[in-house]
Amino acid sequence: MGSENECDSPTTDDPPSAPPSGDAGGEEGKAIPFITLSFAADGKAQFAVTEEARAMLADISGPLSVISVVGMYRTGKSFLLNRILLGQTGGFPVGNTVNACTKGLWIWSKPLRAKAADGTPVNLLVIDTEGLGSLDASTQHDCSIFALALLVSSFFIYNSVGSISESAVENLSLVVNLTKFIRVSEADGGEEDGSQFASHFPKFLWVVRDFSLLLVDEKGRDISSKEYLDTALREIKGFSDKVVGKNRIRSMIRAFFQDRDCFPLVRPVEDESLLQDLCNQGEEVLRPEFAVQMKALRARVFSSANPKLIHGAQLSGPMLFSLAESYVGAVNDGQVPSIKDAWSSVCETECRKQVEARVKAFRAAADLLFETEFPMDGAALAEWQQAAEEAAHAALAAATASLGDAGAAGSKELGVALAGLRAWLVKENDRVASEKAAALLSELLLPLETRLDEA
Repeated sequence: MGSENECDSPTTDDPPSAPPSGDAGGEEGKAIPFITLSFAADGKAQFAVTEEARAMLADISGPLSVISVVGMYRTGKSFLLNRILLGQTGGFPVGNTVNACTKGLWIWSKPLRAKAADGTPVNLLVIDTEGLGSLDASTQHDCSIFALALLVSSFFIYNSVGSISESAVENLSLVVNLTKFIRVSEADGGEEDGSQFASHFPKFLWVVRDFSLLLVDEKGRDISSKEYLDTALREIKGFSDKVVGKNRIRSMIRAFFQDRDCFPLVRPVEDESLLQDLCNQGEEVLRPEFAVQMKALRARVFSSANPKLIHGAQLSGPMLFSLAESYVGAVNDGQVPSIKDAWSSVCETECRKQVEARVKAFRAAADLLFETEFPMDGAALAEWQQAAEEAAHAALAAATASLGDAGAAGSKELGVALAGLRAWLVKENDRVASEKAAALLSELLLPLETRLDEA
């Protein structure tokens, strides 16, 4: 069915790939597991966010953009990722079998350099996903993969082949089940209608491979790719159950992905024999039109990679990891992942880290003061403490400004911790003062004691 056959399963011992070219940056990287899938003894699927991903995300600060590529298996997702997004032949491995072998989500180990629509530089993370619709996967499993990719992304590419036909739209029928697999509010309520999804879902780009149609309307007038997509998503006429079901898919795609567009790509080569090993072919074998479209698509992605936001707050690498952990935990527990619950968990975790950082900085400054200035006049020590505490609270407020109620709770937690350090400082200052006073008194009394002994 696809432009080329591929096995979407990277292995952890793949050698580092060649550096991406152009905007992708010059650092080496490789595909590493992000969210893996295993099966318990009872056959129950268990997702897990990997320690390798934790280590990779630990030092990445915001703004952070996350692009996921999703599509039916055997439709060339990895080729799109490697040649168009990474700008190289290697990367996410591509095979020549008919087996879908990726399980879960994989991430490129180095952030790429990109820009948001307003020109702001961002760190772009690239995610490959398990192909949907494989013979050994259930609809529930596909929905979990689709939902996890949606929830962690700010830019969502859906990859398909041919045209946006009726069957292509039906392949996205799993969007109908998203209300059963994602919640915006708390996880203990009933099923939501999905009306709030649009404000939380990523930008949606439908990439159509091997596209051979003319972009014209029914009157032969030129139309844009966005107009082509919107035309394909119009409701069809009829009242049968089948028509109602088809229209429900269309209405949900329109409602959930309000920032949507389409990007058609022509067939990459004329020679059918080259498709089996297309990923290893040089650009000279590609059709000129396809090569131009590849560059245009890449330029579009890298110039409109908006940051991942939740409730207006930008995510860092560690926050993305915490978010993924929260979603995965809910899925494994048989619950519906809640955006609000997951965000609250991320905020609490991030705020705890920031409080610990402020306490550590205060303690380091206090230790230096202890070593160089003690004992101090009580008023001078109180003045130093007040200034240091105010600075710690100001730094915490700046770091947690977008974390809502967690920031206020963190401020209280920091206040308690600093109160303890304040008492410790006063006690240590008094102890050092007493010890120095005793030493001074001993030094002053020594001559007197000497004369008394001589007498």
